[in-house]
Amino acid sequence: MNSSLFRPMPEWPVIGTYDVAVFGAGPSGVGAAVSAARMGLKTIIVEKYGSPGGVATLSNVPYYMGFGAEGQQIAAGLAEEIIRELDSMGAASVVNDAVPIPEYKPVGDRKLTGHVLSSADQLRLVINRMLERAGVARLYYTSLIGAAVSEGAVQAAAVDCMEGPGLIKAKAFVDCTGDAQLVYRAGGAVREYTEEESMHKSIFFDLGGVTQYDVQENKKLYKELFAQGKTPPGLLDYFACLQKLEPGMVKMCLTKAVGQALTSGEMTRMEIEMREQIPQIVDFLRREMPGFAQCYVVHTGIHLGVRASRGIVGLETLKRQDIDEKRPVAEPIAVITRTYGSHSVKKAFIPEWRTVQSGFYSIPWKTIMPEGLRNVVAGGRAISVEPELLDVLRLAPRCMSIGQAAGVTAALAAMRGVDVAQLPYSEVRSRLLELNVIVDEPQ
Repeated sequence: MNSSLFRPMPEWPVIGTYDVAVFGAGPSGVGAAVSAARMGLKTIIVEKYGSPGGVATLSNVPYYMGFGAEGQQIAAGLAEEIIRELDSMGAASVVNDAVPIPEYKPVGDRKLTGHVLSSADQLRLVINRMLERAGVARLYYTSLIGAAVSEGAVQAAAVDCMEGPGLIKAKAFVDCTGDAQLVYRAGGAVREYTEEESMHKSIFFDLGGVTQYDVQENKKLYKELFAQGKTPPGLLDYFACLQKLEPGMVKMCLTKAVGQALTSGEMTRMEIEMREQIPQIVDFLRREMPGFAQCYVVHTGIHLGVRASRGIVGLETLKRQDIDEKRPVAEPIAVITRTYGSHSVKKAFIPEWRTVQSGFYSIPWKTIMPEGLRNVVAGGRAISVEPELLDVLRLAPRCMSIGQAAGVTAALAAMRGVDVAQLPYSEVRSRLLELNVIVDEPQ
């Protein structure tokens, strides 16, 4: 047995020393790592699973939603680069949001103003290639277990590799774990969302053997069956399905579990609960839904789809009142829409407080800076926002934009040898624009 398991953390071996260390290889982590590396910083990305992509690849949702709205593109940068590369491989299709059905034709040089469907396997390849080209060191199959902190600065992240525990040292750190795990373990300020605030959890699964059907008619029929109590117990009132790029295959999101995603016990319970729901759902579809009489399960996600759990308490917090009143944002880093509220934990998919508003809003820079830690920033859905607003920033392209802002901020702090909050916003903005990140709301 490796005796280092029982040594004090300061005696653990140093795995590597970097300028920027990014934890979590979902969209925000990939955006952060590639952005920092492109600025010439020695960068590593650490992921507890075996491949990058986050929810898209682990939870079987290779669906980049939210590139834009109202005919305007609001996310570009690395997210667009990924879609363009996938499109060159024949692995991307724009999805008509109203139906939704993929176009089954190349994206081409069109502006990205909606949603794009891809393939989880192709997405893994493209993201790994981008990390490789940028010169990002990758360490998968490695779990974050703690942090060494001195005078408000993280000196090293403690990780558990397959060969045993060790330390990753860096000048600046980026928390893109989705659950603010690095900030939490380093003693930074965090907020944990209640069950209702964190939205319901899902396991996405793919069905084969599906024949032609009318999407809108099936949605209408499902609503009727739900009202009559003929759907499997515990589900939502919304028929969530999406045709895949492969003929005869459909992606389903009908499973539902409610609970906190912050303990192994709760995650285990929800995992088991939804795995049991899948055969019930398949039996129901075969029996009741046109086009599904011969369907069968092809693939399920290996990780629960978690929409929210824990976030940082930042130097600034994005609030509902800010968006509702369109209060000016002095230091924007990414753009979001102003309509929020979905994935309820109750029977209805849409919560009673859903707010529908036209137009756009910007994410303030200091929402990525946690209170109490001088050399750490966060990306993705773990930034500092009121929980009701998580719905508008957790989508992959927007997470990647926020991640790019976090990566640029961490890189500049490492280069200058200063706290992240001491950087001039103008320099961060300039770098983001160079990376083709959209930081200002469309006019």
